[in-house]
Amino acid sequence: RHVIVQRGSEFYKLYVLNEDGSIKDYGEIKSQIEGILARPLNNSSPAVGVLTSMERNAWASAREELVASPVNKQSIHDIDSALFALCLDDEGATTHDDLNRLMLHGKGRNRWFDKSFQLIVAANGKAAVNFEHAWGDGVAVLRYFNMVFNDSNSLATDTDPSAPKSQEMNPLQFDLSDSLCKIIGDAGSEADRFISSLELFTLESDLISRRFCKENKLGADGYLQMSFQLAHEKLHGKTVPTYESASTSGFKHGRTETIRSATPEAASFAKLFVEGSASKEAKAAALKKAITKHGEITKDALLGKGMDRHMFALRTLAEEKGKTLDIFTDETYQTMNKIILSTSTLASPALLAGGFGPVNQDCYGIGYGINDEAFRVGVASYYRGSKEFVDAVEESAREMRDVIV
Repeated sequence: RHVIVQRGSEFYKLYVLNEDGSIKDYGEIKSQIEGILARPLNNSSPAVGVLTSMERNAWASAREELVASPVNKQSIHDIDSALFALCLDDEGATTHDDLNRLMLHGKGRNRWFDKSFQLIVAANGKAAVNFEHAWGDGVAVLRYFNMVFNDSNSLATDTDPSAPKSQEMNPLQFDLSDSLCKIIGDAGSEADRFISSLELFTLESDLISRRFCKENKLGADGYLQMSFQLAHEKLHGKTVPTYESASTSGFKHGRTETIRSATPEAASFAKLFVEGSASKEAKAAALKKAITKHGEITKDALLGKGMDRHMFALRTLAEEKGKTLDIFTDETYQTMNKIILSTSTLASPALLAGGFGPVNQDCYGIGYGINDEAFRVGVASYYRGSKEFVDAVEESAREMRDVIV
């Protein structure tokens, strides 16, 4: 019946449902949030939330020590049983880069990364959903996002003088020993180190748009994916394993399948552009061929005809029987499953941008979107040159457009 609200180092239990399951009055919920905001901001107390940024086994051990106290056990129960976490940040963000960083990790303190999802609201009103990926995928979260966006836009401004006044709210209590304070401090230092190891840059451009792709009878997603392939070829001179998420939610219990965007056609296209000696017509033909192939494998993935999830199932079944199959130790299989370009897209009028971190030290995490007028891409990496990559994407988009128009 409640959500957990985080502000600074503190947590608040806020009831949003009545005992019969109906939603509480908007004015009452608003008054409770105003009560939280009216309290002095506390960033000086140990930030228990940063524990959820720890390595999983280390956090599990710290959690056992934490819940040994009855006071802490009750507070953790209140957090665990909450519908979701609402994070009220004391920072704002104006640029796309700063906004992505704030919503992806912030300072790591005012978060509870174990929750299925966190609704983060910056000081300037910008909002985002940060969600834990094990339970679900972007399609489900986007549906929630759209519903919240539409409902919030339909709410009337509360100017009723008889509306409930802000309610006094008290934070959850924690009994923290010296040992736990040290663990929290160490976790904060590690979170700072991890955050500082990540660089994230974004690009917004009208060089690629749905309208442009439609007018030229080109698949918009394939077109964007080819700009990533060409950008990597420009920077590193090779084609690398690429992941693009495809939803299989059309099937019962369906999650995702992998679109392997780095096809032979994509590799040929990228090399042809980088070599530079081919004619405009030859480049255009190679680009169109690569986009067409991408469309074919995308359709296969959406219809459950990809290979990655089937291979994963075979490997898991073999492991359960204590068997190791040669194919899964093969060097080629190992190489193809170290993803270097990890990409994903969601599109909605309610969505400004999205992103995620790289999946390994050599990876670029690429979140992107396209609309009728423009496209946006955010690239995160462990200092592999995220800014150089988005610059290369822009250069690639310009070169690709030049051979089409």
